[in-house]
Amino acid sequence: MRLANEAINRWANYDNTYWRELFTTSLVNSTGGEVEIVTGTTQYAAPDDFQEAGGYIRIVDANGNIQERYPIIDPHERQFKADLATYGYFTGNPSTGYTLNLNRTPSDSLNGMSILYDYYATPTMFESDDDVSEMADPYFIVHRMLASQFRAARNPYYTSAKTDAENALRQMQLVNNSGTWANPWEMPDNSGSAWGL
Repeated sequence: MRLANEAINRWANYDNTYWRELFTTSLVNSTGGEVEIVTGTTQYAAPDDFQEAGGYIRIVDANGNIQERYPIIDPHERQFKADLATYGYFTGNPSTGYTLNLNRTPSDSLNGMSILYDYYATPTMFESDDDVSEMADPYFIVHRMLASQFRAARNPYYTSAKTDAENALRQMQLVNNSGTWANPWEMPDNSGSAWGL
């Protein structure tokens, strides 16, 4: 498991890549965190696997209708906001956890409604044999573990196994950064447009 987790860590931190598999929603995730508004409360624990969020915090009723939206800002920006402005921000760090802070105390009418926001999660590490990685190509883990074993044994196939692992990692990044089948990633071509139009 130590070698498998080392491979997951390599994947998670590869080339500053934001992996699609690690984007999730606060209500969908089951790793802790508070997901309901409590009257008078402005601080809520984020999920245990929270890494960073962006966009909006939505307060939704039982039918899924948005009742309130809080734009997410960086914590240092709050000093430039009015006291009665509506916004949210996260404080904390990976070792002790994160806290969602809402500015403008939620009104009594929102009590019991769900807190919904999208965020980038830390990957699942293996703790038992029934854990599953979010990774698109888990064979990267196999190749990376094999390379580590070959290296420790001074096996001449170490280089081949390491190459297979790195090729799998690069292929995952290529697919990840290529958009979806219906919406491929591409840079807009403005070469034919006039300047300033």
